[in-house]
Amino acid sequence: MPQPLLPPSRSASILLVDDHPANVVALEAILAPLGHELVTAASGEEALRQLLRRDFALILLDVQMAGPDGIQTASLIKQWQRSRHIPIIFITAVGRDAGHVFRGYTEGAVDYLVKPFDPDILRSKVQVFVDLHLKWEQLKAEAKLVREQERNALLRAGEERYRHLLDVMPQSIWASDALGRITFWNRAGIDYLGHEPGAVTGESLWNALHPDDRASVREAFEEGFARKEAFERQIRLRRASDGTYRWHLTRVVPERGSDGDGAITGWIATASDIDDQKKAEQVLREAIGLREDFLSVASHELRTPLTSLRLEVENLLRFARRSSGEAAEGVAQRAGRIDAQAARLNHLIDELLDVSRIAAGRLELQIEDVDLVAVVDEVRTRLGDEARRRGCALDVRGQRRAVGSWDASRLDQVITNLLSNAIKYGAGKPIEITVDVTGDRAVLAIHDHGLGISAEDQDRIFRRFERAASTRNYAGIGLGLWIVKQIVEALGGTVSVESRPELGATFTVELPRTRPPALAARATSAPARAEARRRAN
Repeated sequence: MPQPLLPPSRSASILLVDDHPANVVALEAILAPLGHELVTAASGEEALRQLLRRDFALILLDVQMAGPDGIQTASLIKQWQRSRHIPIIFITAVGRDAGHVFRGYTEGAVDYLVKPFDPDILRSKVQVFVDLHLKWEQLKAEAKLVREQERNALLRAGEERYRHLLDVMPQSIWASDALGRITFWNRAGIDYLGHEPGAVTGESLWNALHPDDRASVREAFEEGFARKEAFERQIRLRRASDGTYRWHLTRVVPERGSDGDGAITGWIATASDIDDQKKAEQVLREAIGLREDFLSVASHELRTPLTSLRLEVENLLRFARRSSGEAAEGVAQRAGRIDAQAARLNHLIDELLDVSRIAAGRLELQIEDVDLVAVVDEVRTRLGDEARRRGCALDVRGQRRAVGSWDASRLDQVITNLLSNAIKYGAGKPIEITVDVTGDRAVLAIHDHGLGISAEDQDRIFRRFERAASTRNYAGIGLGLWIVKQIVEALGGTVSVESRPELGATFTVELPRTRPPALAARATSAPARAEARRRAN
């Protein structure tokens, strides 16, 4: 329904400009019966200052003034955007010279009165211009009112539309004022809580929380409101339909005003049901835990008969060596092959044990001063026969000594895995092992000229049970490089690979030579490590 028109205003302001006080008094006496506000100015400069302060419906301007005269003052008035549309009536005591009058109209006059003039005529003309001004002001006010009504109608329609959109969303959504007092719930939230729309209160959220969570969640929300930043938290909300508490991820973001000062006017919050996801994650964690427990138990159980088997093989080898003849030689060869396979199985068990330790966060480190070059020499000597059998010459280059705070046995394990891979995939070509020291870091690089690794496989090979596609026909279960990465990172370092298929691969390990603070917390003493082994066995 259209709003009624604004009541018309009956008064306006009129500016009287004359440098003779007597003339001003006479004009005031003539115009006073009209009931309008009469503002006087004794010069052109003062008239301009008055125009800067307020709006006028009409200007009565004396032509003959000292300083800027009426014509000059009118010219300045018409140059200003604010006052250029105000009608001006010139008043003069000189004759109506045509040139003079023309100049006055040129400068913006709407009328030209010569003294003496009839007071009734002046009042009539003044009232006409004032009425026109008042009607124009009323039209502007009514247009503004209409625009405001249309804008409010659009806002209401927009708000209603957004409320409908929020009501069809499956998430629980609510809004609050700047202090966090809830002012709106969408349909999904109301239904979840089991309320009627009009029955939702500011305490509805807190009452729906799990009793164990209420204090901590309220504290978290108050801290978020105080920081005046978006925040999120996992909470448990009671579902009215069955009384169960389900996990929700709640995100709360501030609403800020449009005036540019960034002041918060309210908060919008969403609660997404993640209960099924959390249950799935819990099942997955439990499955991972069972898998790790199985690996640990199976590895220990396999180690016992394997140890006995290797002892029996060793006794058989001793017997064959003491005997002579073709039969004894055959026994020795077969026993050697059995021992090699048992050693391989033992290595796999060690890897599985390492997997279970690392996954459980029980990777033990015994930190001491270690010479990286000496460890490289030990591993090269131990793997020398295998390298020669495969036709790979091992060449150690670089520093003669590189001492740092590391775990010697774990470092041996890293180098053994990397050098074994280089021998396995090196295609019978030379292998270069380089040790350098750069500042507080030691760098180990093992470069082979064998099969190489494609670019898409280079990240994947450091994951558990992953192997490069080009090496599927080679033995191994894909744990060695993952274990290398875990050990190197536990020591505070990094491991990377650069390779191209058929052009070999370079594995680079960088290690800090001093013990990082995080590493100091993980290190265990030798007695503690022995005790941990005793418990594990």
